[in-house]
Amino acid sequence: MLTLEKPKTALLVMDFQNDIVDPEGSFGRQGMAAQVAEKKAIENTARAMTAARSKGVPVIHVAVAFRPGHPEINQAVPLFAGIKKANALVEGSWGADFHPGVAPAAGELTVIKRGVSALAGTDLNQIFRGRSISIVVLAGIATNFVVEGTARDAADNGYQVIVLKDCCASFTNEMHNFSLSLLPQLATLATADEFAAAL
Repeated sequence: MLTLEKPKTALLVMDFQNDIVDPEGSFGRQGMAAQVAEKKAIENTARAMTAARSKGVPVIHVAVAFRPGHPEINQAVPLFAGIKKANALVEGSWGADFHPGVAPAAGELTVIKRGVSALAGTDLNQIFRGRSISIVVLAGIATNFVVEGTARDAADNGYQVIVLKDCCASFTNEMHNFSLSLLPQLATLATADEFAAAL
C-alpha cells in the first residue's frame, strides 16, 4: 500500500503539451496521441491533479519548449533534431501549450525545460528545497523520455520517486512497458487512484 507524507510531496505533470498529446500535434499524430488516449493518461492525470489539489499537495507543471529557431537544440541528438525539423514545441505556440485537460490552475508553478529530464537545467531543485519537498510523484509523456529521465535524476538528487504508471504513455506499448519494467529499480510504481487514496 502506498503511503505519503503530504507536506513533503509534490506532483509533477510533465510534457502534456499539444504537440505531444493532441492528435493534431507534431508528435501526437505520429502515434503518441493514440497511445495517450488508449491508456487514458490525460484523464488519469487529471484525477491525480484533482486529488493533489484537494489535499494541498503542490502540482507543478513542466513543459519542454524552445525559442523560435530552436537555438538551444543539440542537433547531434536524434530526438532533438526531430523537434527542430518539425518546428515543434516553440515557446508561445499552440504546440507548446499545455493540453487543456491537464492545464495549470491559477497560481500553480510552471517550469520550462530544454532537454529530457525535468531537473536538467531547471530550477526544480531550488523549488523542491524551498518547499521542503522530498517525495516527487511523476506523470508525463513519454514514459521512456521525461518520466524515466526525471526519475533517474531525482533519484540521483536524493528524492523519493513515485511514478504513476497509468499517467504515462509513449509512442508504442513496447517503449512504455519496457520503461516501466526498468523503473522499479529507481521508483515506486502506483496508479492515479492509489496516489489519491494515499493522500
